Amino acid sequence: MFRAIAFLLAWLASSVAASASPSIDWRVQHPFRFFTDTTDFDMQREALADVLAAHGGTAPATVVSDLERVLNDPRWLREWYKTDAALYSNPRASGRPERGWAHHINRRKAFCWNANSQWHSSCTVDRFGEGLRTDYVMPQGHTVEVKLIEPPTGQCIWKADRAAFIQRGALNAVRTADCTAEITARIPFEPTRPDAEQGVSVSVTLPDGTELPAQRIAVKDRLIVGIGDSFSSGEGNPDSPVEIDRQSQRANLNKAFVYDEDVQKIRYKKSHSLPVRSQNGPANWMDRKCHRSAYSYHLRTALQIALADPKHSAVTFLGYACSGAEVAEGLLLPYKGAEGIDPGQLTGDGPRRRDMSEIDRLTIELCRDPITRAAPQALRLDQPISQNGRTYNSVPLLRCPQGRFLRPIDLLLVSIGGNDVGFTPMIVDVLTRQRPPLADLPTQFNVVGQSMLTRIARVVKAHDVAEAERKLRELPARFAALRKALAPLPIRTSAGKPNVIMTAFPKIELNENGRVCGEQDPRERMEGFNVGGMLFLDVPTLRLVSDFANKKLYPALKSAAAAGNWHFVDSHRDAFAKHGVCAQNRSTLPVSAIENMMLPYVDRVNQQFRWFDFEPFSAYRDLDYRAVRDTRPYAPRQRWVRNINDICLFVQYRASGTPPPTSQWGVLDLVEACLGGPFHPTAEGHAHIADAAYAEAKQILGLPAPDIASLRDE
Repeated sequence: MFRAIAFLLAWLASSVAASASPSIDWRVQHPFRFFTDTTDFDMQREALADVLAAHGGTAPATVVSDLERVLNDPRWLREWYKTDAALYSNPRASGRPERGWAHHINRRKAFCWNANSQWHSSCTVDRFGEGLRTDYVMPQGHTVEVKLIEPPTGQCIWKADRAAFIQRGALNAVRTADCTAEITARIPFEPTRPDAEQGVSVSVTLPDGTELPAQRIAVKDRLIVGIGDSFSSGEGNPDSPVEIDRQSQRANLNKAFVYDEDVQKIRYKKSHSLPVRSQNGPANWMDRKCHRSAYSYHLRTALQIALADPKHSAVTFLGYACSGAEVAEGLLLPYKGAEGIDPGQLTGDGPRRRDMSEIDRLTIELCRDPITRAAPQALRLDQPISQNGRTYNSVPLLRCPQGRFLRPIDLLLVSIGGNDVGFTPMIVDVLTRQRPPLADLPTQFNVVGQSMLTRIARVVKAHDVAEAERKLRELPARFAALRKALAPLPIRTSAGKPNVIMTAFPKIELNENGRVCGEQDPRERMEGFNVGGMLFLDVPTLRLVSDFANKKLYPALKSAAAAGNWHFVDSHRDAFAKHGVCAQNRSTLPVSAIENMMLPYVDRVNQQFRWFDFEPFSAYRDLDYRAVRDTRPYAPRQRWVRNINDICLFVQYRASGTPPPTSQWGVLDLVEACLGGPFHPTAEGHAHIADAAYAEAKQILGLPAPDIASLRDE
């Protein structure tokens, strides 16, 4: 009986195989053109397939944040790195997965952004032969792999209606090859032609003489552009975090500050040293000047668009977001950026582009004509705007002649407005209003600490909410100027609206219960801010900032988006409501290093160095990545917002003046180095913002749902 059933099943299978007719299948070789190595996109593709598999084959609403968790699971990354030992080479043989998925891409400089020449257009991707390449912003074509599903045995003759098959560095209209082989073809990208005429028509003649119906192959290439500030650049999330000196022997940093639960105060403790980065181990960014990284929600949104249809479409991404940018100084006017760069490292026209506004940078790269050295033209403003004490009735911008743009923008992502009202100065005002409650602190240090607070507030130009409200009154005029500056750009429209997505700023000031930090638990005023023993969340001031952000700035930005008929995305604000800067998962005690927000310190015990309360690099040598010792910069946490201690451990840079070598750092040097990026989303936070932005982009662009078969080319 069983033998008969087995025979019947085998006969049915052979009958199906015999009746299955061959068909043409194809996939684009480079779906996300911003990554120069296709293997880096394949990593994203495989991780997303795992996410879909975990959700029954469908993409959840949290698809980007779920993907982020998989990508930054060191166990998953370690297995992926084994697939290409040359690309992910490392002396430890594990690829350093604890440093995050973007680490190796940055190490290889495998982004289509050249920080030395300060633009994307010099990127040489999609090379398909000796000396043959395509431009980045406007590709002449895309390389695709064509094959037969259910191929027969023998030789097949491939034909195209124009030369497309790549063979020995040349393009041919006919190619004979084994029917099981994948054929590499070059498909022209001609977006100005009618849809029915785009691409290449391909047919196949089988060994028995049968000719398969011709199939038209055309790659849909979408241009995604991002402009904005630190909330879209990825501030606080470098591609390669700093390397903490394991000994951290700094004679001037021998003062640790620990939280005393019993008295709810900060205690001074003489120690060997606080954590300091190695002299040769700074954080590395895609763009150091702007603190732009691969973890930014702009890039993650563009990447997810590419993952929606990785077989038949491609994404060209242009990212310009810059930490510290305002509508005026940043988007419209020249801006030096968050961190100084050595002019000697700039090449070509890099020195000219170094401080250019984001709008000018975008215009240069989209224009057919070389306008980098052209004289800017005055854009008359309907209402004056002010910047650094100067009033502007017009702004100088580069112009591309009418009809000379290379291609239209399929989607523009915008995040701006926080710096225009003084986001960072307000936060510093919250942190420096008063000294934290201190126990047994030497009188001398009390005096020094107060002077340090004054200096920090002066350097950052701290101001209160009243000053922010004054600046808010100019915001409509600034956005009117931005809309006028964007008007000449070729931005597509859908359903009567320009394809522009503006995102609201997330709620960053709340704990795990949705309360303003410090209102419910006194330790929230100090945890995460104990570097130098001088910073402290002043709850009444933070409450004023919270009210301003949610009741005044948020509605103002929503109105600004409505005035431009832009898409306004704000669903992520509710997602952040229990994941602010002081949120912790306290379900287990003691709190793990993942959630611990106090800065560790190193001391000498029995003639040996030992770290308290945790080792900031323990996961580097713990192959099992046990959660209790997990201090990875991109480990999932309850909080999706960077605190000051995070910046101390993962970023550590000084923007003001010429910093001394880390071996000479004192407490103030470390405090200043830890102020560059707190109160910004973590990589996990950026992924949640990207969830919201992608959901809107999916509707605007009419994207298909990603599926496992397409991701794995099954």
